[in-house]
Amino acid sequence: MVITVFFRATHHSNFHRVGQLSLSVGQIFRASDTLLVMSEGTDLQLKTIHGPENLTLALSGDKMLTIGRRPEHDLILASGATVSRDHAFLTPHQVGKSRKWTLQDNGSRHGTTLNGVRLEPNRGVSIRAGDLIVIEPFTFQVVDPHQKRNLTQTIDDSLHATGASIRRIEKTQGGGLAHEKLRALLTCSREIHEAGSEVAMAAAVAEAAAAATAFGNVAIVKPAGSEGMVEVLATKGRIVNDGVPNISRSLLDAALEGEPVRFQRTEVVDDQAQSIMQYSIEEALCVPIMLGHAVAGCIYLDNRDGQLQGQHVMDDVEFCTGLAEITALAMSNLMRVDIERRHAEERQGLLLGTVGALVAAIDAKDTYTQGHSVRVAWLSKTLAEAVGVQVTTLEEIHICGLVHDIGKIGIPEAILRKAGKLTDDEYDRIKQHPVIGEKILAGVPQLCTVLPGVRSHHERWDGRGYPDGTKEKDTPFFGRLLGVADAFDAMCSSRAYREGLDRGEVLEEVQKCSGSQFDPELVEVFLTLDFSEYDQMIAKHTSQNPL
Repeated sequence: MVITVFFRATHHSNFHRVGQLSLSVGQIFRASDTLLVMSEGTDLQLKTIHGPENLTLALSGDKMLTIGRRPEHDLILASGATVSRDHAFLTPHQVGKSRKWTLQDNGSRHGTTLNGVRLEPNRGVSIRAGDLIVIEPFTFQVVDPHQKRNLTQTIDDSLHATGASIRRIEKTQGGGLAHEKLRALLTCSREIHEAGSEVAMAAAVAEAAAAATAFGNVAIVKPAGSEGMVEVLATKGRIVNDGVPNISRSLLDAALEGEPVRFQRTEVVDDQAQSIMQYSIEEALCVPIMLGHAVAGCIYLDNRDGQLQGQHVMDDVEFCTGLAEITALAMSNLMRVDIERRHAEERQGLLLGTVGALVAAIDAKDTYTQGHSVRVAWLSKTLAEAVGVQVTTLEEIHICGLVHDIGKIGIPEAILRKAGKLTDDEYDRIKQHPVIGEKILAGVPQLCTVLPGVRSHHERWDGRGYPDGTKEKDTPFFGRLLGVADAFDAMCSSRAYREGLDRGEVLEEVQKCSGSQFDPELVEVFLTLDFSEYDQMIAKHTSQNPL
């Protein structure tokens, strides 16, 4: 007896492939391991998994792609009565060397769901290979078409097997589970809901199915991409032979319609079918797992060598139906967390984009300090990491370094680029930039944590700095970090009024100012840093500066 749970969404690495077969009896397929090599910047596709038409949309190019019933859309869903005329759209975003796509519902009447989570209208979320997108009555999967496959030949005995049937099973009304099965269901429910990933969830489902049913062999797999690719998440018993899974494609195809199905074999009359029937599968079940209106997976069970008697089947159907519902609920919870994580990543991406634009504006004001903010950000974050700052705060320190000089936007370029000595009035104008910067950034809620560092990065340990004259640890920690990094980079790099100093001289000066200008504890750690990456940054920024 074998239990297999098929999940559609895909984010893991153990991939196998199952060939295409028509519905027939006792079909077991052997598929070799498949190596997936993701090419950088690969375009994705939307492929129909279920629906009135088999459609494919290539996610390529730099323009927005639209979805709806109108003939001018990139993905035309004219046969879907519940599809809005202008239903949804996909927008490309270049991130480094790769392209991301964001899916957004356009305020449609029946909505758009991503992995069982209904999207809020006009709020985009990034999509990934393996995602399930439902626009009723269509279910699409996000597929990477550039997966490299190494497959064995599919064994197809659909033309030779006879005397068998696959039929749908009426859903039970509940209340018939034996006490021991009910206890097992409640126990595994807790383990499934506590799982932090689909792999851990799959392991809990496999354990529960093997322990509470007559099916001793278990494999948790999920379709991964198109053309029958499957990923094995967990196994129990004999589902895998010589590292290769043996999976019934026919029962999976039937259950993907959304209802439990059962297979029973009565005889095999053609000797040519004996090679595939060597596993002696007499009976099999497949119970779908639903995420909203989409079949996200199936619980597949089969018996081998006469291990299961027919009178036990309906009890196990009811148990596995409950197990599928519990799994679907837990999957839905994981998907909601994942969608929120994607929203957070996109918000962070927008923030960093805004910060990048601000840094570019600073560089445009004073080309002599090109790259200064990027280097100060790196130095501050590296120093903070060396003194043991927690990871979440490191990113805030990095952003603080990037924007610390944003107030210079309010200082005339004539003062910033002046080659000679500044007058007292000009120096007073320069000293206003920390306060100006704080005011500029105060209107960005995501940057509220960096404001103290922006304001205080010119304060001194002895209290003789500006704008507030704070001393020692009364100066915010971010400001004390940036104070060391900012002064170090200012001495190392060339300015309009002088050339950069020798590294040895700079470090000696930092040491000399410990306890007067700089926090002595930070200086002690700073002097131990490896500056090789910083030197590469200096060389790069110098080559980019035409002056």
